[in-house]
Amino acid sequence: MADRHHHWRMDGADQGWRMPPAPSVKRLPLIRHIRAIRLLWRVEQHNDLWQAAGLIPTGYDHWVPYGIWHGLEAPQ
Repeated sequence: MADRHHHWRMDGADQGWRMPPAPSVKRLPLIRHIRAIRLLWRVEQHNDLWQAAGLIPTGYDHWVPYGIWHGLEAPQ
């Protein structure tokens, strides 16, 4: 069976990114989906601010919500 998150894992390995740990309660499906949506909304606001200043985001800000959405966080 192919790993459907292979590209996500490769991006993390290439950049040296690691998912922040989360307790098991925060990794439950409904809770993690709400967390990912909320985080992505905050990331977009943050990136808009920095892009207006001429800076380019690294991609980590979108890599983490993807991992949260799919339950790929490290256990705490």
